[in-house]
Amino acid sequence: MIPILLGILACSDDQVHHTSMPTANSRHSDQQSVYRPDLFLEKIAFPFGEGLGQPLESGAPPSEAKLIKSFALSRSEAEVRIYKSGGDASPIYTGYLKGRNSEWKLGNLTNFNENQAWINPLNFLTGDVSGAYIEIPFGKIAKNGLVIYHHKTDTWKIIDFQGHTVIPMDLDNDGVPEWVGNQTDWVPPAVEIHRWVAEYDRFESTVIQWDSSLFPDEAKEEVFYSSLFVEEGKYFIEIGNRDGYAFFTFDHGFLKQYKPADTRSRVLEMQMARQHH
Repeated sequence: MIPILLGILACSDDQVHHTSMPTANSRHSDQQSVYRPDLFLEKIAFPFGEGLGQPLESGAPPSEAKLIKSFALSRSEAEVRIYKSGGDASPIYTGYLKGRNSEWKLGNLTNFNENQAWINPLNFLTGDVSGAYIEIPFGKIAKNGLVIYHHKTDTWKIIDFQGHTVIPMDLDNDGVPEWVGNQTDWVPPAVEIHRWVAEYDRFESTVIQWDSSLFPDEAKEEVFYSSLFVEEGKYFIEIGNRDGYAFFTFDHGFLKQYKPADTRSRVLEMQMARQHH
């Protein structure tokens, strides 16, 4: 299989979220991927599954711990709290989730700084659900994540993106952000999308990668890459392999073919630029 690398950068709207091109092996070194939208479906419904979350440990903070930060979730009695223990020379910061009648340990907050931004509300959540986006590492593996509180059942769901770094982006411009990340240790690497589904009161996730049901005419061992870009404020995804590529926009769980006036491969262009450096 052909090794490929995906990297998504947090940048302004006039910059590009980018990846490197699949590295060609010697057998295909004289081939270059070309714009071939006919290789792909006009509309692709990628399967979304419920976002996996980390389990929580029930329990209150130790009596010697000091409450230093708290964040109240909207329309609920729930709070995210940070406690400090240990001396000032080597403090230990631990997060807890306080519900109506329960308290849970969120886990250690690695390298927490009392003066830094660390949490933001998820204002698009309504009804029985409130939540917040935690911008700092917490728990066992999370680099950032989402805490979701269900009022009626006094329960929490923690989305830790399985330890991957993600960036909130409104890919379909509907006022509700998706959380977009990368998988650099998979073959092939691919764009990872997490979205809120109000109908089910939950986050769902997918990874944009090759699947025989999506690309039935391709050989089963074929390797596809996917890469997210933003140009002039418009998000689009380049999907391709060593032979062809096309562009797609994300729209409420679907990928729809996007046909820009400029159809050059952004991924191939960046690969060539890197080779010249």
